[in-house]
Amino acid sequence: MNRLIRSGRLLYGTAIVALGLEHLITGNFPTALLPVPAEVPGRLVLVYATGGALVIAGLCVVFGKKADWAALLVAALFLLLDLVTHLPKLIANPYNGGVWTTFTELIALTGGALVIAGELLTDFSVTRRGHFTNTYMRYGSLLYALSLIIFGIQHVLYANFVATLIPAWIPWHLFWTYLIGLAFVATAASILLKKQIPLSTTLLGVMFLLWVILLHIPRVIANLHHETEWTSTFIALAMSGIAFVLADFYKVNEADKIDATTAYKSLSIR
Repeated sequence: MNRLIRSGRLLYGTAIVALGLEHLITGNFPTALLPVPAEVPGRLVLVYATGGALVIAGLCVVFGKKADWAALLVAALFLLLDLVTHLPKLIANPYNGGVWTTFTELIALTGGALVIAGELLTDFSVTRRGHFTNTYMRYGSLLYALSLIIFGIQHVLYANFVATLIPAWIPWHLFWTYLIGLAFVATAASILLKKQIPLSTTLLGVMFLLWVILLHIPRVIANLHHETEWTSTFIALAMSGIAFVLADFYKVNEADKIDATTAYKSLSIR
């Protein structure tokens, strides 16, 4: 399980590389994530520039080469794209579940990039590193938790639709739909309240990883030429990676606190 938890950065980085390759292979923005209008000036240049940036940044995250700065680049890019492409649509269509989904997915990916930057920031002095680590981790965790809350609400509001996405061989579709929505909200509460974060995020990461294996990969195999299925798979993989990064970060922090407390008590006794 520890190895699985520590794979978070690898999973997230791999997903970012894959999303970048989608841009380069198709010569288009993924319609399931970035429905950029065709009339945007220089659109093709933007497609390849975005794809190239994501591939390079994702590889940096995977191999740990300037991964902190690469993660910050990804965070800035996703946040910019979200504000430019999705926020106007959300304001114009506040009751459109599909718009909320794509808007929230980019919020989650932005939060995940900030979380990774906070975990890996190494180019500052000890004092400054602590400040930036806490800032990026705080806001990254907040964005990720916010996305989980929105996803949880969507599972309730659009339960009948979400239930259709669950494989036919799994029984009680509505039950699992509501349970997953509850799991999202519960994990978000755990993150916001800083209670049992390693446990809740580990379980969430496992859940997303199971989705990739049981839900998304079979759908990709059945629809190899459907870009939306590939995109959904990569997003779920990234969501799993973010959860594992949070689990690892807070697990290490809790262990450090215990060690510090033990050392303090030992010194006090002396």
